[in-house]
Amino acid sequence: MTQLLLPIHQIDDENFSNFHGESNLLLLSSVRKNFEHLQQPFFYLWGEKGSGKTHFLKACSNEFFLKNRRAIYVPLSKSCYFSPAVLENLEQKELVCLDDLQCVMGDPEWEVAIFDLFNRIKETQKTLLIMSADQSPHALKVNLPDLASRLTWGESYQLANLNEDQKRQVLQENARQRGIELPDETANFLLKRMERDLKTLSETLSLLDKASLQAKRKLTIPFVKEVLNL
Repeated sequence: MTQLLLPIHQIDDENFSNFHGESNLLLLSSVRKNFEHLQQPFFYLWGEKGSGKTHFLKACSNEFFLKNRRAIYVPLSKSCYFSPAVLENLEQKELVCLDDLQCVMGDPEWEVAIFDLFNRIKETQKTLLIMSADQSPHALKVNLPDLASRLTWGESYQLANLNEDQKRQVLQENARQRGIELPDETANFLLKRMERDLKTLSETLSLLDKASLQAKRKLTIPFVKEVLNL
């Protein structure tokens, strides 16, 4: 299997303007304060699938990328494509985002690599580390006791799932940013017929956007049914 040296993340559509943070204002405030003046280097976010963890981490890294600041987003759900060596020297970055920690817990090499990264960041004191998982730091199944204790360092926040109205607003805002209109009835149809996590909905919207451009048609329910074979 080909091993990638780095999980490359480019600037994309996830940003703070289309992140619904009404239920997470304390998290937003605390994290963004540390963008300019690093006082708290460790943040742990957790919540169910679709609660916006990936969106938040990508929004953070995108903000750094746009300002030409050193940042990296590491999708641990894709760890089969790269090794724990990806974490080496990341204490030289200004921001490190580790998404989906649960995907590598129980793997001795990954646990040691993340443990070592914690120690290096604490020593250098110039890197903001933001992590996400599907469970709280106390509930996450970690074999290395010293890593388990480090996951409780810093600030921990549970992200609440968006309600249906908020998800529709996110979809429609993402559509507007792509230059297309997503009517209420079409958005509601997608929410009823598709998986409701934001990642799936965003990927579906991207597919519909391309199909709409090619066919030069609006995102009506009949067109959506045709494209998605529903």
